[in-house]
Amino acid sequence: MLKILLCMLAAAALTAQAATGTAESREITAETEVTKWGQMPVAFEVKGQALPEGVQAGDFTITGEAASWGTEATRPFSCGVKSVSAADDGWTLVPDAFPEKYFYVRKMEVTCTSHPELSFSLEDIGRTVTPVADDFETVEDPEFHMKARVFMPETGEPCPVVIVFHGYGDTENLLTYRTAAAWAEPSFQAKHPCIVIAPVIDNMLYGSEYARASIMKGVMKLADRLIEEGKADPGRIYAMGNSFGGMSSFELAELFPGRIAGILALCPALNYSPQGMKRLPELADVPVFIAQAENDETISSEVGKTAAKMLEDAGNTQVRLKIYSDGEMEAAGAKLGFEETYSFHHVELAVMEDDSYAEWLFSQKRP
Repeated sequence: MLKILLCMLAAAALTAQAATGTAESREITAETEVTKWGQMPVAFEVKGQALPEGVQAGDFTITGEAASWGTEATRPFSCGVKSVSAADDGWTLVPDAFPEKYFYVRKMEVTCTSHPELSFSLEDIGRTVTPVADDFETVEDPEFHMKARVFMPETGEPCPVVIVFHGYGDTENLLTYRTAAAWAEPSFQAKHPCIVIAPVIDNMLYGSEYARASIMKGVMKLADRLIEEGKADPGRIYAMGNSFGGMSSFELAELFPGRIAGILALCPALNYSPQGMKRLPELADVPVFIAQAENDETISSEVGKTAAKMLEDAGNTQVRLKIYSDGEMEAAGAKLGFEETYSFHHVELAVMEDDSYAEWLFSQKRP
C-alpha cells in the first residue's frame, strides 16, 4: 500500500512539473521598443512555464540597477507590473512605467511573492527583441574607420537617404532615442520609403575633426555605392542629428558641397567645431532647419541663433529656426537641469514627435 501511495505522489509531482515548467527549462524574451524615451521594455515573454491560477500583477515587483550616459556607475530603480497573463506555452508580464532605458540596465530582479518559481533575473533573459532597430544591419569600411547601422527599405525605386549622426557618447544610436529609428518605422516608411544610414562614432574619434572627416568620407562612399546600384536618389540625400550630430550634419555638407539636399540640426554643437562655424557661409544654397531649446543647458541657444544668422547673412533664404520655450520643452517631457536624464538639451523629445519636420526635410530636393 505504501509503495502504491509513493508512486501516486511521484506521478502527481511529475504531472505538476510538466504543467508548470521549471526555471531551468523556460525561455525568457524581453520585448522592447524604441520610444521617445529610448529603448523601453514593453513585455517579458516566458515560454515553457505555465502561469498558476490566481497569480496577479500585484504579486510581482521589479527592482534593479541601471547606468546612464557617460558613466558605468549605477543607480537603483524599481517599478510595478501592469499585467500578467497566460499565453501560449507560457505567460507574459507587462511592466508598469519602466523608469530606465533598457540597454542601461545592469542588474534586474523580477520577484513574485506568491509563487517564487515565477521569479527571474536579468541573467535569465536569453533574448531581447526590438522591432525596427533589429531591421538595421551593420556596415563597416575599415579604410575610413567607418561603422554604420543601415536600414534598407523593400522597394525597387531609388529612395532618399537620411544620414543620422548621434550625439557625443550616444553610440547605442538606435536605442538611445528615436532620431535614427523613427525614419525606419513602418508608418513612416509607408509615407516616405527611405534608406537610413546611422554612423556609430566612438568617442575618441568623434572628438577629432580629422577622424570625423574620414568617417564622413566612408559614409558618402556607401551612399555613392547605393546610388550606383540604383537604390538611392542622388538628389535627396539628407543629413540630421542632435548635439554633436547636428554639428556633424553641417560638416558633412561642407565636406561634400552640392551633395546634401537638406539639413535638420537639433541643438547643433557648432561651438565645438570652429572650422565648421567659419565655413557655414559655404552652405548658402542648402535648406537648413535648426531646432533648439531657449534654455538648453549643454549648448547655448545663442549657438543655434548665430548659425542661422550667419547662413542668412550669406544669402541663404532657406533657413528655418525654431527655439522652444521652457513650457514647450516641459510639455515634451523634458526638465530643466543639466543633471536631468531628459534635460532641455534633448530637443529631440519635441522634434521627433512632430511630423512637420520630416515633411519639410523630405520636400527638399537638389536639381
